[in-house]
Amino acid sequence: MSATYIELHASSAFSFLEGASLPEELIAACAEYSMPAIALLDRDGVYGAPRFHLAAKKAGIQAHIGAEVTSTTGVRYPLLAETREGYQNLCRLLTRMKLRAPKGKGAVMEDELAEYSHGLICLTGGEHGPLTMAIPNRNGRETLDRLIRIFGRENIYVELQRHYNREQEAINQQAIALAESFQLPLVATNGVRYAVPEEREILDVFTSIRNHRTLETAGRLLAKNSDCYLKTPAQMARLFHDVPEAIANTAVLTSRLQFTLKDLGYAFPKFPVGENETMASFLRKRTEEGVLERFRPYDEKSRRQ
Repeated sequence: MSATYIELHASSAFSFLEGASLPEELIAACAEYSMPAIALLDRDGVYGAPRFHLAAKKAGIQAHIGAEVTSTTGVRYPLLAETREGYQNLCRLLTRMKLRAPKGKGAVMEDELAEYSHGLICLTGGEHGPLTMAIPNRNGRETLDRLIRIFGRENIYVELQRHYNREQEAINQQAIALAESFQLPLVATNGVRYAVPEEREILDVFTSIRNHRTLETAGRLLAKNSDCYLKTPAQMARLFHDVPEAIANTAVLTSRLQFTLKDLGYAFPKFPVGENETMASFLRKRTEEGVLERFRPYDEKSRRQ
């Protein structure tokens, strides 16, 4: 029986200079692998979400929405919108950080994460993820305690990625031990930056541009290998054969992510009105008052206008 795996941490070219594939290319690869869902977590924005959603809809794939949200400490929180409220809170976080910073910059503060955490699920990994950054500094336990306080125990998944990197695997082993100690679920992702291995060359160019280098001088700034592509469920199952629960939990988590952009229908805010009055009747009265003030005389021609 083939493994059930859902990629829950992918970035597109809308993660400016950090992702190489368009949302449609990620969905095409997902469809080729018969993967029923995929999550897009671009850096500090949901700019690619509409195209991602439309492509997924055409392919019959469920498009989960989230973002990697940068904090003032430099940590990036991979957040998934579980509900419509979660998506709204994610947008509020992103809006707040963007309003007070130049274009392309901005960061959220820890207390803001707590204020807008409802309806969001936090992963812990990725290159700049909270646990990934904490473990080398021996702050893993404190970081998980803080994440649990902010998001709630049921909304924390300890994330594992494997890109044939010795330092990364050392962090993974400590993360597995911490997950067991805190009784938190593991989840495997591939930290996808491009749809197919060949597009790593595009990412190398973007990395050079981001760091103001040429390809010849970028050196160790470039990725160590071409492993951050969208892998098949079978590939991921082999990669995490020693922690099969991390693969199984991708299906568990995707079942929780009920929100998609099709649920985004706008709801007008409730306006306080008096007794025996509706918002519609109140609006009609205010309109009639404005009409009498604006049009003098208020004749049939004015009424039609």
